[in-house]
Amino acid sequence: MDRLCVRLSYGARLPHVRRDLLDRARDHRLMFRTPRKGPASQMLSLLAVAAALAAAVAAGGYAYSEAAARRFEVSHPPAGRFVDVDGVRMHVIDWGPRDAAAAPVVLIHGASSNALDMRAALAESLATDRRVLIVDRPGHGYSARPDDGWRLQTQAQLIRGAVTRLGVERPVIVGQSFGGAVALAYVLNHPDEVGGLALLAPVSHEWPGGVAWYNIASGVPVIGIVLRRLVLPIYGPMLAAGDFASAFSPDPPPADYAARAGGLLLFRPDAFRSNAEDLRRLKAQIIDQQSDYAQIRTPTTIAAGLADTTVSPAIHAEELARDIDGAELVRLDGAGHPLHHVRQREVVEIIRRTAARARRNADAVAE
Repeated sequence: MDRLCVRLSYGARLPHVRRDLLDRARDHRLMFRTPRKGPASQMLSLLAVAAALAAAVAAGGYAYSEAAARRFEVSHPPAGRFVDVDGVRMHVIDWGPRDAAAAPVVLIHGASSNALDMRAALAESLATDRRVLIVDRPGHGYSARPDDGWRLQTQAQLIRGAVTRLGVERPVIVGQSFGGAVALAYVLNHPDEVGGLALLAPVSHEWPGGVAWYNIASGVPVIGIVLRRLVLPIYGPMLAAGDFASAFSPDPPPADYAARAGGLLLFRPDAFRSNAEDLRRLKAQIIDQQSDYAQIRTPTTIAAGLADTTVSPAIHAEELARDIDGAELVRLDGAGHPLHHVRQREVVEIIRRTAARARRNADAVAE
């Protein structure tokens, strides 16, 4: 029995087992043994795993954001026609009789919005007796966006191109909020092509402060991509109701606002990037533009909600009315920012009155 005992030390003599076989077995084990990793090697392994996980999350987020964007577009497909302007595809909703005697109207939407917003509020009431064009600003809704699409003059020029190609002459330009800044750029650059100007809570003058953090973050490399591709498609629709309530305050938003105005289209990654870039770059352009308002001779009406906490009437509408000779300022007591929704009847009347002033002005010039 002693001879059958196995000693644990290497090299013990075993019956019927040759020493060279033990050596080979030991060498085989050493050959395939995983070497012990040092701290640096372990860190590299962890980083590799983290990178792989990050890549998987990014790929999944990209796929999700693309799927979400398609869902938003399926629920709110293009409602108008496409017009090529200098190689840029512009989306225009064209309503009303084309042979109407009344002055045509062009509606320019504000920030975080699209043409469906203006259509929901104003198109049906205005298009009973006149042609109404509602244009998606470049990068919003379904309009394409050139590299300099953030510039007010570029946006105005592309909208003008669409209006011209559709055969509309000397329209009344209606701009809401950010769209008011674009409308002002339009009339400053093409004064003879604008019959009248109706501005609803327009952004027109330099204001204190900046823009929301998420609009700044959208322009930061890597962070912006994560925000637009991973965060917004998931959480944007969840937060939309609160954002709408804040924008409409002190009035409640219409119950069907998101559905009718296509609000979820903003949360497509490219649309949000365009909107954020517009807002980041707006203030510097306003500072350059505001000194030219005294040149405007077009019949102009400015509407301001006195309870507007988004675009201060004192900073913008009041100053603009002083800058433009002959401008009419309409103060709407208790109204917030989206006047075209919360004071729809008054706004329609303002636009019609501006169109009538434009017609009288044109007749006087003709005589």
